[in-house]
Amino acid sequence: MSTKQLLAEIERGIKALQKAQALVLKAEAVAPKAKATTAKTARAKAAKATKVPAKKATKGGMSDEGRAKIAAAQQKRWAKVKREKNKAAKAAKAALAVPAVL
Repeated sequence: MSTKQLLAEIERGIKALQKAQALVLKAEAVAPKAKATTAKTARAKAAKATKVPAKKATKGGMSDEGRAKIAAAQQKRWAKVKREKNKAAKAAKAALAVPAVL
């Protein structure tokens, strides 16, 4: 396919897209009034149908008691890790303090 043929094909495609765009814009200019009233009535019906009082959202879906239990368990785990780390540090310090006997 030559360059001239390719350019002609592109031009035809552009013209077809411009025609389609014009048709869509023309349809939008006519239709918004009908769509707007339909949307308004749909929103009004939905608002009337959902007059049920909404439940208050809970934080994370967990009770305060459950949150406190988890926090206490985590603190206990970290305290255990800290104790073990301190014991290891003391043992290492003690091992360095003992002079090597030959």
